[in-house]
Amino acid sequence: MYTGVMPRPTVDIGALVAGLVITGLGILLLLDFLDVLDLSFGTLWPILLAAGGAILLALGLTSPRAPR
Repeated sequence: MYTGVMPRPTVDIGALVAGLVITGLGILLLLDFLDVLDLSFGTLWPILLAAGGAILLALGLTSPRAPR
């Protein structure tokens, strides 16, 4: 039976976190380019590792688990 109500789309948390992290890194690099921030490789690589870890964590938490 058709009720005319569309199902609500689900939010992909992994894609949302990845998009936010990439946007945040882009803003940091833009601020560095505009000389608002002074980022060097010594301060940037831990941020990149944490961003990658956040993306992997979000993707791992949202992926379906195989039954044991």
